[in-house]
Amino acid sequence: METVIELNQVSRSYGSRQVVDQITFSVDKGEICGFLGPNGAGKTTTLRMILGLVRPTSGKIAIRGTDVAQARAKALVGVGAIIEESKFYTYLTGLENLQQACRMRGMHASRDHLLQKIAAVGLDGSAALKRVGTYSLGMRQRLALALALVQTPEVLILDEPMNGMDPTAMRSFREHLKELAEQGVTILLSSHLLAEVEQMATRLVFIDQGRIKGIEKPQPIGNQWILIRTEDNSALRTHCAAWGYAAVAGPQDSVLVAIEREAVPEFLRQCILANLLLFEVRPYQTSLESRYLDIMGEVTVNG
Repeated sequence: METVIELNQVSRSYGSRQVVDQITFSVDKGEICGFLGPNGAGKTTTLRMILGLVRPTSGKIAIRGTDVAQARAKALVGVGAIIEESKFYTYLTGLENLQQACRMRGMHASRDHLLQKIAAVGLDGSAALKRVGTYSLGMRQRLALALALVQTPEVLILDEPMNGMDPTAMRSFREHLKELAEQGVTILLSSHLLAEVEQMATRLVFIDQGRIKGIEKPQPIGNQWILIRTEDNSALRTHCAAWGYAAVAGPQDSVLVAIEREAVPEFLRQCILANLLLFEVRPYQTSLESRYLDIMGEVTVNG
């Protein structure tokens, strides 16, 4: 896979306060990566560093191989973003706001092109011609996504993009992001809406108190989790990787393995042949919420 976003040992401090502490992860082309953690975990600071709005204290961030700190303009070509609450001119219509944003960026975009982008995020033609001061928070978020899509981006960086959306709008938004990913757009988004992230993410990065707590790929479709306790969890995970099974740390010193039900007997036979001593094997029902809580444990909110 082609790596599009790459962070290597990235840190950011403000005086004596360490907000982000030596984080390393990457996102490949066409992936939707959920960036998850409690308030104050360092998510927004990390996204702002990726966009060059904040400089890392140390470490390197690259987009498509270009160092953001050394060549920000080049690195951000084809990058769209929503960071924190989007600001618009409330006395202008949605369409006029996009036209003004394009003028300020020196971009040419026809009226029809802008209306097409507005429609693509679930705002109808009448909404485009209403003043943004009459918009709900969810409508403003969709308008912000339309702005991020104006330049037909290859990369999207989204910070809590579904805030204020009703269930219908969230479903439309989620399906649109999945369509973009299928077209090769790379998406990194932070969100507290775990149920929504669970339905679209192809990679998960967990962060707390500025440190990466875990990096996972969701369970493949059609698989179930089985929980295994063994005398050597490290050896089991090494064997799982060699055999082509996804395996992650489970609750209470166990390993969770994603596997088709029909493949379980052969998998256990392989474990026995590999001299792995198994203490417990059972089905395990999990969700992104339970994985989040397992990984985070007792989290500390820094504000």
